[in-house]
Amino acid sequence: MGQTEAVKPHKKSAIPGVTIKQFVEVIPKGCSKPDFERKPITLTLQEGKNAVFRAVVKGEPPPKVIWKRSKEEMNNPDKYQMSFNGITNEFILQINKLTAEDTDLYHCSAVNEYGEAACTAGLKVIQGRTDLKKELQDYRKMLRKRTPLPAQKKEVDMEQVWQLLLNADRKDYEKICLKHGIVDFRGMLRKLQQMKKDREDKQQQYIYSVTNLKHIKVNKEGNATFHLEMDLKNPESRIYLYKDGQLINYGFNDDKVKHCLRQEGKKYNFTINHLQLEDAGVYQIKVEDVDVFSTELEADFIPVGFRHLLSEVHCHEQGNAIFECSLYSPCYDAVWLYRKHPIEENDKYKISISPDGLTHQLVIKNTQLTDKGTYTLDIRICSSSAWLEVERDAFPMWALFLSVCSESHCHFDKGLSDVSAQKGKPAVLSCSLNNDQLTVFRGHQGLISLAGYNFHAILWQGVSSLCSTFLWLRIRVLCSGAPVSTALLEKLMKEPVIVKAGQNAMVKIPFKGRKPVRATWLKDGDELLNDARIHIDKADNFTRLLISSTDRKDCGDYKVKLKNENGTLEASLKLEVIDKPQKPVGPIEVVDSSTTGITIRWKPPEDDGGTPVQNYIIEKQQVGRKTWVTLGETSRNNSTFTTNKVRQDKSYRFRVRAVNAEGKSKALESDEVMAATKAFPGPPAPPQIVSVNKESITLSWKAPPKTGNSRILGYIVEKRKKGSNIWTPITDLPITDRKWMVTDLKEGLQYEFRVAAVSATGVGETSAPSDAVFARDPMKPPGRVRDLKVTNTDYTSITLAWMKPDSKEGGSAKGYKVEKRSSDSLKWTHCNTVPIGLTTCTVKGLQAREMYFLRVRAVNEGGLGEALALDTCIQAVPPIVNPKFLRDDTMKNLMIIKVGNCIRVHMPFEASPTPEAIWLKDGLPLPSRAIVSTRDGLSQLLIPSAEFSDSGLYTIILQNEWGKKESFNIPQSPGPILLQEKILNTVTVIWEPSPTEKWESNLYYVVMKCDSNKGSWQVVGDLIYTNKFTITKLIPGRGYYFRVVAKNYMGTSDPSETVQPWIMQKEKDEFKVRLPKYRRVNQNMPPRFLVQLKPHVVTTAFDCHMSCAVGGYPKPKITWYKDGRNLSEDPTFFSTNDFGVCCLVIPGVTKRDEGEYKLEATNELGHAVSKGILQPATMGHYLPLQCNLILSSVYPEYFTEFNNTPTKTKRDREK
Repeated sequence: MGQTEAVKPHKKSAIPGVTIKQFVEVIPKGCSKPDFERKPITLTLQEGKNAVFRAVVKGEPPPKVIWKRSKEEMNNPDKYQMSFNGITNEFILQINKLTAEDTDLYHCSAVNEYGEAACTAGLKVIQGRTDLKKELQDYRKMLRKRTPLPAQKKEVDMEQVWQLLLNADRKDYEKICLKHGIVDFRGMLRKLQQMKKDREDKQQQYIYSVTNLKHIKVNKEGNATFHLEMDLKNPESRIYLYKDGQLINYGFNDDKVKHCLRQEGKKYNFTINHLQLEDAGVYQIKVEDVDVFSTELEADFIPVGFRHLLSEVHCHEQGNAIFECSLYSPCYDAVWLYRKHPIEENDKYKISISPDGLTHQLVIKNTQLTDKGTYTLDIRICSSSAWLEVERDAFPMWALFLSVCSESHCHFDKGLSDVSAQKGKPAVLSCSLNNDQLTVFRGHQGLISLAGYNFHAILWQGVSSLCSTFLWLRIRVLCSGAPVSTALLEKLMKEPVIVKAGQNAMVKIPFKGRKPVRATWLKDGDELLNDARIHIDKADNFTRLLISSTDRKDCGDYKVKLKNENGTLEASLKLEVIDKPQKPVGPIEVVDSSTTGITIRWKPPEDDGGTPVQNYIIEKQQVGRKTWVTLGETSRNNSTFTTNKVRQDKSYRFRVRAVNAEGKSKALESDEVMAATKAFPGPPAPPQIVSVNKESITLSWKAPPKTGNSRILGYIVEKRKKGSNIWTPITDLPITDRKWMVTDLKEGLQYEFRVAAVSATGVGETSAPSDAVFARDPMKPPGRVRDLKVTNTDYTSITLAWMKPDSKEGGSAKGYKVEKRSSDSLKWTHCNTVPIGLTTCTVKGLQAREMYFLRVRAVNEGGLGEALALDTCIQAVPPIVNPKFLRDDTMKNLMIIKVGNCIRVHMPFEASPTPEAIWLKDGLPLPSRAIVSTRDGLSQLLIPSAEFSDSGLYTIILQNEWGKKESFNIPQSPGPILLQEKILNTVTVIWEPSPTEKWESNLYYVVMKCDSNKGSWQVVGDLIYTNKFTITKLIPGRGYYFRVVAKNYMGTSDPSETVQPWIMQKEKDEFKVRLPKYRRVNQNMPPRFLVQLKPHVVTTAFDCHMSCAVGGYPKPKITWYKDGRNLSEDPTFFSTNDFGVCCLVIPGVTKRDEGEYKLEATNELGHAVSKGILQPATMGHYLPLQCNLILSSVYPEYFTEFNNTPTKTKRDREK
């Protein structure tokens, strides 16, 4: 199978570096071609070790995995071991005892009968410890040169190339033509000129103008943007975004989505976030179905590298150091290096990669001084390095161990304390005990044994380098004991542990007691557990807490609980982490600005870093320059600064830093400030009405967006009566707050208000007037709206209608507010910001097929009324329209095409939602040359060059997502015709059914006859759903031809005809004169049904004709019933009785018409009943079953009387 030639081009896998071939044209349902879920990765290993490649594949049937290498065959089973792990579904290749000759490219392929997936992985075997980085770079160059399956260039449709040329600058024509193989430059220009003219004509349907086309550009953040300006005729026109001809979804004003559209007026800005290599391609913008703009994103311009580089790490001895970085694109074969030597994961190093391959982390456990140095992450195309600094603890740690006997009391009067000493200098440790029997140990070796003294000391004549590390002392009390001294616990509680940010914090608590002893550490009442930064150690006689790379969040109250079977002991301590302060709280406020000076103000930082802020440093930068100049400092209590080092009409930026004992904070930067003449404040927004009653009106307002060049001191509020031009201040002094209650009003009058800001420069511009409001008590809110219902839906909107609330339930409604919420959210959002006055609303901007809850509130001056919500959630989909073909006179049943010409068949239809169109040829799938396109209610079949093999019967089937189908097919001819004469002057025509009847439920037959004397065809039977028909009124001795055709509502088949004429023999009786003997004929007969009612299955919205034949004398009375209900007086049903042929017409069948129908015939001699069932069809492709019978023998006396009437013409009698 591996030799099968693929009939499909290479497919793209979701896994980068995997190429897929497809062997067959169509893959059966339930089967799939192979693909990799996880491919093997490139390895770099030392000589003598084992290499293991792992791969996980998928496909149905399960594919076979084949391993190969480029240089030679893998025939040695001891060297190359291939296996499959059924638990992890991994295919494994293990290469034992690597040598330099094993450096090669290894190929992994997965094959089944439908396709093949292949990928490669490299193996580099390192000899010794030479310059590894150079070897890795050389090896990766070799991999790039020898890759057997280079990435195929993405094929671009020529239609997209022409769209690129339409929107490209003329200077770029040559580059685009060379790239895509266009050699006729002049012909290209002529075609472009015509295409531009055609596009402008199409764009005039939807767009006034298109300007400022900006092609795609990639920014430093790894995002791509392109924009244009469009003036749409209809703002509701839909805008579509395509990539390489495929429609893609985009979000609005949301940077979290992949593709985002931001609209500002007529400007449309498209953004592609978080670029990856697969984002390269041609992007097109369409308005409805008209091309507007095309641009290309080339893979060469997509940045691939580090998003966040490695940064320097500081760590204490025995702590954990963590290096972490992130990439723009996935990388699974990156290599960590320490001083140019590769790092492998072991007990010392932990290497982790996020599942998306973008985040890489290296953890160095239990760091020592020898671990410091440069660490590097190499990702082939580039690398990032950072320094690890391992810091020695400033002081050794001492631990006290107390062993207490039960006979006497012994405790420390003065315990050991921390001692620092220089190398080579004496060092003394001392303590005081209330007993004179003890032995001092360093580790497990006794240093000195003292007796008879209560004060004890250990003297080192010269401190060696060993003493600079952790020194563990144990003092064993040999005397008979005493209770444990609480001095150590009190010291921990009184004196906090202080650590600088970034350093490691370590607290060791020694203990003595009956084992086992359980130690639990808590922070602020919550138990601490081991993680990347926190490590808890426990031994038989101590417990230790180590926090790596501390920060301010680690501050708090810590507690250790020691518990054994004899009791519980708790020790509390406080940890303080000191750091630089946070930046001051902004924004920087400009208190005053003039041509001679600028005054700014800020707020102190929220966190001073654990030490008090000493002062603030103020800097300035003139706009347009890069340098910052220090202006001065202020004390910790002064957060205002004034500078006169400014020039008139120049703009400046200021920044402020807080300073404490640990250093400077980050800078708080201001906006641009101009040293200009004093500017007055701008106008605030119109004031808002907060509350109203007959005695007062409460207002609120916002500060103006432009405050001038000095801070706002207050506001002046003015009022006027509605219709008056005179404004009156409501206070004598400016109001410092932005809310005020206005009094001194006259009840029933309407007032307007406005506000002006006041600063040191003067009174600014006044705002626009507020809404007019009456000085009266609040109105009662309106009641609930009534009869809320949905009138229309589509993919993006839902239309509601309702009735006004009852006036008895509250005040009159002045408007309505519509609210919505999605089915997976509990938050209601407003659909209209301003209340609408109509009782109908279209909620737009919905997500297609999403479920929404909707509700409506009435509103007036008294507030919002109670909300009325729909009973169920509504889906944003258009109304369901069953598939239906729209046939007209231009459609042909037969097409004759010359060989080599184009076959093009258009088939209009209507359906909602858009159905799937399936074209068949002679009941089989179309050949690969055929092109089918379906959109906007039209399906087209296109065969560019016709061949003899294309002759045949073509069928189109429409199927929507609910399974409803509609097929278009001209029926095939009926079979041979058989004629039978059972009754005098009548003939029964019997024919073989049309083959189309097997799959076409809408099929019926038409019977025609041709008199040999006249030569014209006459329809004698229509809408026949059986395969026989009886023809009456034939003239004996005359020849007749008969023809039968099959029909559906899409066309008529070829006829099936009789070859020889049918002649009814004319019998000649012997002439005799016989006088008739009069005898009265008894014609009395009870009712009986000659043709019974039959069950009917009718498509909804079609008419139903139910018929039967009844005989009897006297003429029976006919009565129709449905489910026992008399239909005589029901105007929705129409019934006829023509000479015993009874017909009931049910127009526009609905679901309510389903049931049992009964016809009752009654005369003096008895009665008869016939029943039939009507069932509306649930599928869209059924047509009503109709059966019209004409029985001339039902009431022969009526026909005789009718034909003998002299006033009747022959034409009337034939009718």
